Amino acid sequence: MRGAHVHAFGPGTVSDVPQPVAYLDRDGVLNVGREGYVNAPDELVLLPGAGRAVGELKRSGYLVCVVTNQSPVMRGLWGLDRLVQIHASLQEGLLAEDAEAVLDAVITCPHRRRDMCGCRKPQPGMLALGHRLLRAPGSSDWHGQRPSLQPVERDTVAWWSPKPRPPHPLDAMVGDRRSDMGAGWAVGARLFCVSAHLGLSSVVNRVVNPDDEGDPFEP
Repeated sequence: MRGAHVHAFGPGTVSDVPQPVAYLDRDGVLNVGREGYVNAPDELVLLPGAGRAVGELKRSGYLVCVVTNQSPVMRGLWGLDRLVQIHASLQEGLLAEDAEAVLDAVITCPHRRRDMCGCRKPQPGMLALGHRLLRAPGSSDWHGQRPSLQPVERDTVAWWSPKPRPPHPLDAMVGDRRSDMGAGWAVGARLFCVSAHLGLSSVVNRVVNPDDEGDPFEP
């Protein structure tokens, strides 16, 4: 299986003004992580305040792009149809808490570490793909399409160099693991590391504060 899986929920970019993107890890940021993976929609439990926090990002002008490693797909535990069901349940739960908590895209790496893909975090491929899909001219065209695999190249990241400049100065990556911070660093985003027990709601006020430069990180 090649590429990352993309599931779009939002209507696509409609603003003529460049918008920042909030890249969010899934488990430990929006929902409770489980040992042995979230394997079905009924195993998905949202963290407190996750829906309101996503809604606050949207009200503050952010595009919201979930980027998640889900190796159970390549491990053969379940397939892409199950993944679509889980993410539909995620979106439904967020909207039940806040009517504006629309996810513009959920991008999933289905690979294992040994597959050496370009999308598994800390590689920045999913974030780069999200940037292209959400910001390219005509980006709204792919919204409403069926979830699908999109190609991702494995780029060489200069981890020893200074942090890159982001496409938008307010781009942000929120995650609970070092791999999340690495992926965000590689695209120049502001970095916000959260406790997996608290998730996005614990930092959303910082993310929407344009003066907050995020957490320090050394790759």
